Amino acid sequence: MEALFAVQEEDTNLRQLQHRHEHLPEAEHLAELKAAHAAQAAAQQNLAAECLESMQRQKRYEQEVAAVEARIADLDQKLYGGMITSPKDASSLGNEITLLKERQDDLEEKVLEYMEILEPLNEQLEEMNRTKEEQEKEIEQATAVFQKTEAELLDDKSAAEKRRDAAAEQTDPGLLARYEGLRRPFGASVIVHFDGHSCQGCPTTMPAMEADRFKGMDEGTMSDCNECGRLVVR
Repeated sequence: MEALFAVQEEDTNLRQLQHRHEHLPEAEHLAELKAAHAAQAAAQQNLAAECLESMQRQKRYEQEVAAVEARIADLDQKLYGGMITSPKDASSLGNEITLLKERQDDLEEKVLEYMEILEPLNEQLEEMNRTKEEQEKEIEQATAVFQKTEAELLDDKSAAEKRRDAAAEQTDPGLLARYEGLRRPFGASVIVHFDGHSCQGCPTTMPAMEADRFKGMDEGTMSDCNECGRLVVR
C-alpha cells in the first residue's frame, strides 16, 4: 500500500505541474507582449496608410503644379516670342497667365499643406518603428525565458510520470484499479490513513462504531470508509 500512496502522491504532483504549465506567468507575460506588438503593428499599418494617402495627394498637387508651370511657360513664349500681334489676343493670354499663376499659388499651398501634414506623421512612424524593434527584442527574450521554464517543467513532469509508473508496477493490479476508479471523485485523497479516531479523508468526524471497526483491524490493513467511500489504511 505504500506503493499506492506513492502513486497518489505522484498523481497529485502531476496535477500541480499541469496546472502550473497551464498558468505559467512567463506564458502570460509573453502573450501580453505579443498582444501589445500586434496592436502596435495594426496602429502602425493604419498610420502608414494615412501617410501613403497624404503622399499621393501631395504628388498629385505637385504634378498639377508642374502642368500649370508648363502651360504658363508655353503662354509666355507665345506672348513674348512675337507670335501674338493682336492686342486683344495678347490681353486674353495675359489674363489666362494671371489666372494660371493664381492656380499655381493655390496648388503650391496645397503641396506645402501636405508637407506639413506628412512631417509629424513620418516622425510618428519612425517612433513606432523604434517601439516595434524594442517590442520584438522583448518578445525574443520573453520567449527564451518561457521556453526554458517550460522545458524544466516538462522535465519535472516526465520524472514524476516515471516515478508514478514505477510505483504503479509495485502495486497490486486490483488495488490499483480500485484506486483509479475513485480518482475522479476524491482526487488527491483516494487512499488515506486512519489517525486512531477518524478517517483523514472524511469531512466530518467518523461515527464511533465505524472508528471502532478500524481500531479492531490489524496495522497496515485497508478497508473502505463507510462514511465517505475512500480507501482507509489502519
